[in-house]
Amino acid sequence: MRKLHLLILLLVLCASWLLLHPATAQESASDVIYSRFHHFRIPFQAGAGDQRLKQLQLFYSTDQGRTWQPDAIAPPQQRHFRFQSEKDGLYWFAVQTMDQEGRYYPQSMDGAQPSLKVIVDTQAPIVALRGLPPRGGQVGVAWEVRDDNLDTTLPDALRLEYKTASGGTWLSIPRNAGASQAYWNPETNGTLEVRLRARDRAGNWGEALASLGPDGLGGQGADPPSGGERLGGSRDSGPAPAAQVYGAPVDPDRRLVNSKRISLNYELKEVGPSGVSSIELWYTQDGRGWYRYPLPKNGDEVQQPPLVFEVNSEGVYGFTLVAKSGVGLGDRPPQVGDSPQVWVEVDLTKPQVTLQNMLVGRGPDKGKLTVQWTARDKNLAREPITIAYAEKTSGPWTPIVDRIQNTGRYVWSMPDRVPYQFLVRVEAADLAGNIGEAVTPNMVKVDLSQPKVRILQVEPAAR
Repeated sequence: MRKLHLLILLLVLCASWLLLHPATAQESASDVIYSRFHHFRIPFQAGAGDQRLKQLQLFYSTDQGRTWQPDAIAPPQQRHFRFQSEKDGLYWFAVQTMDQEGRYYPQSMDGAQPSLKVIVDTQAPIVALRGLPPRGGQVGVAWEVRDDNLDTTLPDALRLEYKTASGGTWLSIPRNAGASQAYWNPETNGTLEVRLRARDRAGNWGEALASLGPDGLGGQGADPPSGGERLGGSRDSGPAPAAQVYGAPVDPDRRLVNSKRISLNYELKEVGPSGVSSIELWYTQDGRGWYRYPLPKNGDEVQQPPLVFEVNSEGVYGFTLVAKSGVGLGDRPPQVGDSPQVWVEVDLTKPQVTLQNMLVGRGPDKGKLTVQWTARDKNLAREPITIAYAEKTSGPWTPIVDRIQNTGRYVWSMPDRVPYQFLVRVEAADLAGNIGEAVTPNMVKVDLSQPKVRILQVEPAAR
């Protein structure tokens, strides 16, 4: 029964990829899927009896199954893995399940067969295009396209087009399959712009342009620029955990940082004579599923503390480090339901501060200024408010009060030498170190005196 369950899982895993990622992956004759992104989702469906499963773990191999590396761990209800490759290349994938009694299937990944093969290719084809001498009233171009995953038999793998240099729409140039040059009659003696676009099996586009003058050899040089222009999609931004948070628990002891670039300091204990061969960084977003973060490698050297890496966006992340000895021994990766060694919240949002009113005292309250404000933030500090004044927006700013509670109101007894008008700034700080502020749009006038004049006497003026 368990073997049948796994077979259903793996078949659905492959089929789901093709259904849900038609724009980023394409199946070849050898059932290999191509992806132009370093990070992607692999959907799965555990099928009937998933209540007997505690977790599923995704393994990958970069040496065609000789060795398998553990990666994402997910509960059956999650319905997908997220994978992030360290570099371009061929990746084999297989899944190991664990039931509620802690039994694994398969028990070992030695000799495991892949359920999914993916070639990660983020590089655009390199394209070169040059003009040829005219022939019998026709103009021509020759080209060269270099890419490890180019298949010219695919529809629109190569697009050869031209237009007049003065403008107009791009027109297709007929070419023979497998050819590396083409001649045609453009029915004009003017300068032409020629474009060749090449798409590999992962969906990366490369492009080259050439200008053909009246002699047909290129009005801007016979060797046009070549290289890959990535079209129709964004490049991968490098290794980083996914940004979306799925109900991550709010740990009161979590560490808050206001940067996507995080530094984890650590210490190694109980190191034997074989030393430490690797340190793995695992992260979770909901306290259930776990993902291995691909750390940069410097040969066989273990990255020394602190461990510095970058996430994509705000969110709550749980991190656990796992060390392996020189002979491959160490703690197992974190499992579904395991608590991380540390929770970290990346908070890049500044507190929202609004000034409500500035009341200058009169009568018995003369010499006092009442400042009213509102400040909001999900991680506001206990005493977040700082108030200051300045005679101009560029400062210098003189503190009125520093680090008070967010009561929304503060009465300032102004000193004698305070300027007769000034700007007021209210700042609010959150626990991550973000600071939001609001400044009065106009000068606050605290000199409310109204000068009066009285005629004392009238006399004739001297001549």
